[in-house]
Amino acid sequence: MSAPTKAPRKRWGAPGSKVRRATTASVFSAGKRRPVIVTVYPDGIIGLRLSRSRREECIDAATAYREAVISRVAFERAQKRKAKKAGR
Repeated sequence: MSAPTKAPRKRWGAPGSKVRRATTASVFSAGKRRPVIVTVYPDGIIGLRLSRSRREECIDAATAYREAVISRVAFERAQKRKAKKAGR
């Protein structure tokens, strides 16, 4: 008789399940600071909502990346413009 084997431990849920995490980022809403809750869905959708709120804003991961790059480039250009203006 062989010893019983252990079942593999689930780490992040079943394949295809969503992952939800509370972040350290917070937003002032309804008179108090509320943490932002991030949900990552299996089909590449990212959901953002405030704690104790039902309304979720969803964005495609590719669109979120593109917007982050656009924001970074705009910031770098503004810094460059500011440095050039200060050097005059």
